[in-house]
Amino acid sequence: PVKGCSGDQPLPQMWEDPACIDTIMAGWKQTAATAVSKGYKYLTTPLVAENMDYAKDFLEKACSECHDASCGCPVYVAFHFYAYDCQPEALGGYETFQKRLDAVKDIMEAHSFVKGAIINEVGMLNCAGEADNPICVPNSGTYPATDSTSHACPANKELPDGLATFIEKLFDMVIDAKTSDGRSVVKGFSWFNENMAGGTYNLQLFDGNGKLNQVGEAYIKGCSRWGAAQSAATA
Repeated sequence: PVKGCSGDQPLPQMWEDPACIDTIMAGWKQTAATAVSKGYKYLTTPLVAENMDYAKDFLEKACSECHDASCGCPVYVAFHFYAYDCQPEALGGYETFQKRLDAVKDIMEAHSFVKGAIINEVGMLNCAGEADNPICVPNSGTYPATDSTSHACPANKELPDGLATFIEKLFDMVIDAKTSDGRSVVKGFSWFNENMAGGTYNLQLFDGNGKLNQVGEAYIKGCSRWGAAQSAATA
């Protein structure tokens, strides 16, 4: 429960409860003021898992008085993204990622002060697709991590190089994501470099000996391509 809000889990329905909105936003402004006092210049929206409308509503409410951190206005939209079961095409992972990029693009075009997206967790969940399995149950999909000695995605029709293919495709999408006036949508992209944590596959970028693995190589190449594209756009 949150004082000033109705219900035991008030935040998902916050925008239907005016008193709760006032309570949460007042707390947010206090947090923002602390961040600014410590020298931080930019804020992100609260991290969202899938509800981009929530992030949009939050940003518009927080930025009603000004367009910078001094009043608690976030200029970045923060979200994370996971595909399922080593099948980002069949289970809609790439489609979902594109929708989130498009949602941030629309926010940027509606509010010119918004700088873009911070995608701070990206990976692959070791469970059946969300439609069949709303709560991720590890090893419940077609490609359970326990079937592989590496606990990573095996090579398959969609991912001929396993997770390296997935990373390559995501960076293609990141590089292509731009507003109508040419601004890059994505400003931060962080891979979830963990081994079967939180229902994921082994997403580590290094092998057990500390040597960069195939996934790590793909990540470095993707980051380098993205950096080159950013440089070319500003040249």
